[in-house]
Amino acid sequence: MKFDYSKLSQLNDLQTTVFDEISSYEDADDDVRPFADFIKSTTMHNEYIDPNRIKFLYTSKPKKDGGRYVVGSLLQRSDIEKYVDDRFDFIVIVFYPIWKDLDTSNKVIQLDKVLSGIDFGTDERPSLKKKQPDSKEFIDNMKCFGADNVLKSSELVHLACLSMVEQDKENKK
Repeated sequence: MKFDYSKLSQLNDLQTTVFDEISSYEDADDDVRPFADFIKSTTMHNEYIDPNRIKFLYTSKPKKDGGRYVVGSLLQRSDIEKYVDDRFDFIVIVFYPIWKDLDTSNKVIQLDKVLSGIDFGTDERPSLKKKQPDSKEFIDNMKCFGADNVLKSSELVHLACLSMVEQDKENKK
């Protein structure tokens, strides 16, 4: 089922918190969770996620996955971490310098890509774990938003991160 891009208008009034600087991590729940709620309500492949069981954080450090820069990453919390604090099953870390400049469509595509990494198991064997991409992308993400749109969005993120990293290197010289 293809995504109805006209539904994105529901998110148009959302503002991203402005940070002058992020030293390591900043809370992103108020900014990112509404996008996760939207994804849950508008996509079939991520309809079972519980955004309230995910902690969203911003970082100023870019991350690579498969040799390419990504806007977000998914971490599954260990059993011992959940024993200490059971509010969250996963942590999503979002690269703030790129996220803040993405348009609504790219934010949804990129966050859906991250959330597609949650595996709920099967009806016979339910489980909650992190899964690996089907290739460099998640097939469900590409089926929903269109392969061209996902690939263009991922390329946009990669090139923006690459440019930022190169600029930082130049500034340090």
